[in-house]
Amino acid sequence: MDVEKLFQGIAVIFDDEINDPTSTIYTIKKNIQSKNIPVAVYNEMPRQEIIPSLSNAAFVILDWDYTNSKLDVESSERVSIPIELKANQEQDLIQFISKLLCEIFIPVFIFTSKSVDSIKTTLRDAKLWNDDKENRIFIKQKNDINTEAQLFEEIENWIKAMPSVYVLKEWEKNISKSKDAMFIELYGYSPNWVKIIWDMLKEDSIENHREFGEFVTRNLNNRIGTYEFDENIIGAERGISPEELRRVVEGERYLFYDTQPEQAYTGDLFEDDNEYYLNIRAQCDLSRRDVDSGEYNPKLYCIKGKKLRSKDIVTDDIRMTTEETLIFDKCKSFSLDEMCEICKDNDELKKFNKNFTKYRNGIFFRKGTFLERNDKVILGCVAGKQALQFNLDISIKEFNDVKDKRIGRILPPYITRIQQKCAQNMVREGVMPVPEGLFMSF
Repeated sequence: MDVEKLFQGIAVIFDDEINDPTSTIYTIKKNIQSKNIPVAVYNEMPRQEIIPSLSNAAFVILDWDYTNSKLDVESSERVSIPIELKANQEQDLIQFISKLLCEIFIPVFIFTSKSVDSIKTTLRDAKLWNDDKENRIFIKQKNDINTEAQLFEEIENWIKAMPSVYVLKEWEKNISKSKDAMFIELYGYSPNWVKIIWDMLKEDSIENHREFGEFVTRNLNNRIGTYEFDENIIGAERGISPEELRRVVEGERYLFYDTQPEQAYTGDLFEDDNEYYLNIRAQCDLSRRDVDSGEYNPKLYCIKGKKLRSKDIVTDDIRMTTEETLIFDKCKSFSLDEMCEICKDNDELKKFNKNFTKYRNGIFFRKGTFLERNDKVILGCVAGKQALQFNLDISIKEFNDVKDKRIGRILPPYITRIQQKCAQNMVREGVMPVPEGLFMSF
């Protein structure tokens, strides 16, 4: 791993001894600069107001103690810092770190002369440190990293244990290069390209700010070069809980609305008394005001859905075990002795055979895909649910009547697949059924 190429951008250091050439942090700064990484320095504790400006930094280095246990006074005497002042300062630093971690995703290094264990305890009490998972904060004694080799070896080892940080930096490197190339290219076409595109979108959409942002993002995405990630870092064995799995999959295909957009979007999901309505109308038909009235209230083409339960979904085959047991699912099984007794009673046998019918009519899940009926579509991990199933009958609703019930949006390519299946359902042509007798063997 080439740390120099991975950390593109400016490193930011907050340490009250940063300007002292005899200090360890000064040596650390020089070692970072030797890797051609620019460094911005502050000799005071960071303020929360600076956090937005740190979003493009390569990483942030913090000290834990900004008093050095002493305070200079005009008489050149040195006095001990009151315990209360140190406690208040520590609390301010914790609040800064908490806000920093909540607002931006950036590597945070704490290089300190204090006890690493005591700092972890303080962060743990503030719910900023979890012993059971990788943490976004890297803590190290300054004396353990006072050479260039030690510093970057420790950073590299931490990154290997933090695939999120590694992927962020590899992605940023590629995005930054593509972004610069795109803006240079568009400016080369015309210095007025922004005005040209803005006017085109303003004429065609009530939410042209969002449309313009999507134009820039789409053009950037079309110009991004080849990615190369280290499989040894990303693919390392890690314990992943089912809930983690569900949340990650949901984040890839579904967007919760923290704030409601002004206009309707393809993929908007509405919830009304435990029923769901999904808007599948094309985006170009949702962006314009009414020509005559000037009002924005488009008609939505919605399909109705419901939540699926775990027991509705079939993931396992019916199987016979070496313990002489027939298993339908984890909740239902029959021993050979039980089945022999069932066969002696016609009523019990009918009940037993219904298990096969229920299994046949279930919703099968195979190799990451739901096996859907032609008149239904299923999407897993959306709106906090395991799966939603939609009928393909269209229900027309006016946006102003349902916009307060909008909870989120299903994202491409999933909404695109649903639109395609709805379109296929609408233009389908009826065909003669195949006689069951062709396949009956008993």
